[in-house]
Amino acid sequence: MKTKYLFLTCMLMANLLTSTGLFAGDIKYRVADIPKALLKDAKAVVRNEDITVEIKSNGKLVQTVKYAITILNKNGEENGYFRHSYDKNRKVSAIKAQLYDESGKEFKKKGGFETLDYAMISSGSIYDDNRIKAITPEQYEYPYTIEYAYDVTYSGVIQYPGWFPVSDYNVAVENSKFTLIVSKQSVCRYYEKNISSKVQTSGTAESNIYSWTLTNKAAFKNENFSPALSDFVPMVMIAPSQINVEGFEGNIETWKGFGEWINELNKGRNNLKDEAKNKIRKLVEGISDDRTKIKILYEYMQNKTRYVNVSVGIGGFQPFDAETVDHLSYGDCKALSNYMKSVLEVAGINSCYTLVQSGEDNPIIYTDFPSIQFDHVILCVPMTTDTIWLECTSQTNPFNYMGTFTADRQVLVINADGGKLVQSPSLKAEYNLECRKTKVNLDQTGSGSAEAKNSFHGATYDSYMPILMSDQTDRKKMVTKRIHIPNFELDNFNIQETKTEHPFVTEHLNLTITNYCTRIGEKMMLCLNMMNKLSESPFQATTRENIVSIKWPAYEVDTVTYKLPNGYTLEKIPAKINLQSDFGQYTTEVTKSGSTIQYVRVFKVFKADHPVDRYDEIVTFFDKIVTADENKVILTKVL
Repeated sequence: MKTKYLFLTCMLMANLLTSTGLFAGDIKYRVADIPKALLKDAKAVVRNEDITVEIKSNGKLVQTVKYAITILNKNGEENGYFRHSYDKNRKVSAIKAQLYDESGKEFKKKGGFETLDYAMISSGSIYDDNRIKAITPEQYEYPYTIEYAYDVTYSGVIQYPGWFPVSDYNVAVENSKFTLIVSKQSVCRYYEKNISSKVQTSGTAESNIYSWTLTNKAAFKNENFSPALSDFVPMVMIAPSQINVEGFEGNIETWKGFGEWINELNKGRNNLKDEAKNKIRKLVEGISDDRTKIKILYEYMQNKTRYVNVSVGIGGFQPFDAETVDHLSYGDCKALSNYMKSVLEVAGINSCYTLVQSGEDNPIIYTDFPSIQFDHVILCVPMTTDTIWLECTSQTNPFNYMGTFTADRQVLVINADGGKLVQSPSLKAEYNLECRKTKVNLDQTGSGSAEAKNSFHGATYDSYMPILMSDQTDRKKMVTKRIHIPNFELDNFNIQETKTEHPFVTEHLNLTITNYCTRIGEKMMLCLNMMNKLSESPFQATTRENIVSIKWPAYEVDTVTYKLPNGYTLEKIPAKINLQSDFGQYTTEVTKSGSTIQYVRVFKVFKADHPVDRYDEIVTFFDKIVTADENKVILTKVL
């Protein structure tokens, strides 16, 4: 009996010592304790996240964060970095970091962790009052866990920190908790997205308390044509109702009220001097057509100014005044849009300062939650029969052209009455045309020459811009890389840009091709699709987790005309191919005339979101296209 009691006493003492942290090197975040389901497809696992946001009665907001993440392999390395921006309205303090090895033991880093502090000046910035505090663990033995704790104090801001527990693809979440404490003297709104469990509410005499939790959330795979991560992962956004930033007060519970506040910020910032006004009037003197006036003045603005990032001022929302931009000839998106608006005003043309969330992934705006969801400013010019849209940060953008950076999404147009959400113009399939016309002369060895004229419109025009903006040497390298012919030499090329409201680039190529045809005894085998084969499907026959989201429609037309070698003819004309589906359309046809054959391929992909249960159909459709693009014909000698 004494032995039994002694054993129990020892066990109790051990538990007590462990729970009170008296044993050196407490065990935390053992990798072996991670549920196996969370390791699937994961490069990292959030072990524990505890975020508290307290909104105080004096308008201040305090965010307290404790966060631990296990980095499983090199792919997740950057997920273990600490990066937090701050400025005069946001102060980051009490930063702590601690490493743990695979077994959960503390790893004492020699010299501790260095917290870097540097200016957040990006390329194209002239001044930026944002700074960054950063820690890089520099631990290369995987897996390991890094734990951070820090506080952020906000004052005079209108963009509140929310809860985004799934921060990246291939990152699982074991535990995450978000607590929102709102003083009863303050008004704060929250917006839930993809939340499976209801918010837990409680309170004290001074505050209302809201909390959300997420546990054991497996990692999301980064799949081709997935929607934006924020579209389908859990999140909570928070925003104020009443704001007062450096004396500018407003109510942003509605988009109208949001716009009224922006109008207050911009009031009186159209202060062009008489000299500038006289120059503007002279530019459009004698012109009666407003559209022509707008184009002339837009190109004047492009030639006069350049874009630089100037992230200073009232919460980063108030632009430089027009006179300053006119004098300095530079500004950020806010300043340049305000300047263009002021220029048009001198010519008697009304326009609207417009907020947009930019990006090629065509981000969603949560229209029922008025808040800061925008990162860019453009200009909208309402006309009698249509609307003109001006991107004011580009010196090269065609007049009234919105590419994939700002097209086809909800934008906030600021007019005299406040703010109003409208849809920016879409890039229709015909505007995204990618057209290739190729003439090929073949000799009796299966080699020869090719002359191609390719044009790229809309979204494909946007993707061509890096080539267009490069010098001739880099252009040749980039053009060559886009040509997928087994053996060729790019003899010469020429690129021309046509800057209309539906702009396009035309590419002229002259090629020498070697052994393009495969010899089979006395015959030759010719692959019909020379310039634009879909060699690999973007959709693989695996289990799909996310919907298939096609953001931009595509339209390809390829025509290849082959001049056959002397003494050869086409053995058999292949049948037409016609694939029709909800995902797109694909047709090919071959015709023969004398000693030439012509191959015509038309391929369209529709803009749409397709549910997971149709994924097998999508895979089958694109697999058929891959197969069809490899179609070959036999050339035989004429007897």
